[in-house]
Amino acid sequence: MESLKKYLPTVLLIAGIICLLIAVVITVFAFTAPNGFGFEQVLWLLAAVLFLALGGLVIYLAVISTTVTKHFFLYDKNTGKNIRPADLTFDIVNRRMTGFMSRIATSERQAWSANIVGSNDERFGKNDVYRPLMAYKMIYDLTELNTPEHWTLFSKADPAVVSSICDALSSNDDAQLGATLVFLREHHAENIEKISRFFMDNRAYMQKQMLKYVQAHIDSMYME
Repeated sequence: MESLKKYLPTVLLIAGIICLLIAVVITVFAFTAPNGFGFEQVLWLLAAVLFLALGGLVIYLAVISTTVTKHFFLYDKNTGKNIRPADLTFDIVNRRMTGFMSRIATSERQAWSANIVGSNDERFGKNDVYRPLMAYKMIYDLTELNTPEHWTLFSKADPAVVSSICDALSSNDDAQLGATLVFLREHHAENIEKISRFFMDNRAYMQKQMLKYVQAHIDSMYME
């Protein structure tokens, strides 16, 4: 299948050129017929027009088949192609989600204070496919920053914000993580050390979940 995709544009281009050449030959034949121009020549010209249209269409398809649709997570600017979903890495997902978050929130503080995850923002995509990923990203970014100031974004967050994150994670069958976050916020909001330790201990888990989620929903993600 991959081999077919690789050579398809070339095959279509050759087929299109052949159709155009046939159209030219038929046209020349129609106008140089020894018995003059008549009904038979009209039919030949109609055939030439059909081959001309067919050739143009096939060449157009050849051009379209070489155009790469830039997938939000898979497109590689260096190669100008989309990588395979199996070759996707967490670093790519994290980097792209950093760009995604910058479109929605101006800072981590706004993300944690405005309950963006619980909003109806259309940028979450069809069926809110980006909402769980946004929830993971908000949590993961705290582990990257790893400062008391940023841990308080969680510990001082409105319960509605944490509840929205919990709901988003639950929609990805990750209710346990969401429930633990709610528990930490409700019962250990003043224990920054306990909060930071839990987040940092689960850093690798969140990396795995983000990558796994994108790969599982790759066909629903944005094209650019």
